[in-house]
Amino acid sequence: MADDGVTKVKNWHRMGARTTLRKCWIWNKTVEDFVRRKVRGYSLNICAGKSPIGDIKVDVDPQTRGVIKADMRNLPFEDNTFDTVVSDPPWKISFYQRMRPFFECVRVCKVRGRIIYNAYWIPTSKFVKLEGMWVRQDMDWSNTSVISIFKKVSDVSEANKGRHCSQA
Repeated sequence: MADDGVTKVKNWHRMGARTTLRKCWIWNKTVEDFVRRKVRGYSLNICAGKSPIGDIKVDVDPQTRGVIKADMRNLPFEDNTFDTVVSDPPWKISFYQRMRPFFECVRVCKVRGRIIYNAYWIPTSKFVKLEGMWVRQDMDWSNTSVISIFKKVSDVSEANKGRHCSQA
């Protein structure tokens, strides 16, 4: 297996140290404009790369000024902080590693807030309601992804009071 930093699924949590942002991972203007129109209020962009979207931007390997270094699986923000959370997580993470990053999106999003999630899988949680999905394909014969938009319907921290673990 080539050591290109993308195919090393078992080491996805270290991607920032091993991977260089690729131009093909950056949203084109059409997608960027679509997502920007869906953002409401105070916003967080997780796995931001070079994206200008978001009041606060985080990435495991910041590429531009103003992007905070943070792990998508353990965000350094309080529960219910953002009106909109945007995330475009690495697509090569394994099935069992997909859940925690989405649960973090749910945790930091305010109740009645919006989560905009771009991936080739559609996440789920009992704390959100799927409001819409858009299939994204940047050019003919290229891979597709789904931009899913969720509304947070209840508070994770309230539901987990008295429990030892949190599962959004």
